[in-house]
Amino acid sequence: MLTQATKVLEKFQTEQEIKMELKRVQSIKCRLKKQKFRKDYEHEMTKTLTYEQSLKEAHDLIKPKKVTTTTMTIENVNVLTYNETIKAIKSIQSKKCLTKYNVENLDENLEYQEACKIEKMLLEHKETIQDQENDNKVSKNDLSTMIETIKSNKDLSQEQILEMLQKMI
Repeated sequence: MLTQATKVLEKFQTEQEIKMELKRVQSIKCRLKKQKFRKDYEHEMTKTLTYEQSLKEAHDLIKPKKVTTTTMTIENVNVLTYNETIKAIKSIQSKKCLTKYNVENLDENLEYQEACKIEKMLLEHKETIQDQENDNKVSKNDLSTMIETIKSNKDLSQEQILEMLQKMI
């Protein structure tokens, strides 16, 4: 099947082209399902299913695999945003809960140990990112205070307002 997938890749270079061809083949398959009384039904359906499978495999070869939380390395963790890091921490904690009692002795549970290691990396990354995130944030309370100050003091000059805004930065 892999050889057929490489042949398909020679025909269709982009992921979009493969998706369009896959849709076309699925339409053919759907129409063919309604024609079960054809003499060559089994042959045509087998041929269509084989081609569809090779298209799916070619698509898998082109499309990059998403890294799952349980297989992350330090390089993968370092490129995560704050929100992605939070989601990954929740995911790995769930994995820890599910695998904790698979083996009686936790020292023998390799899956759990790996999850603990990844969680530690994620938590460290969260701390570094959180400091950066907090530096770039302006609180709503500060903004509302500034708005009220500007509303109450109609005679504030543009320079004074700009100075207040720069202090927030």
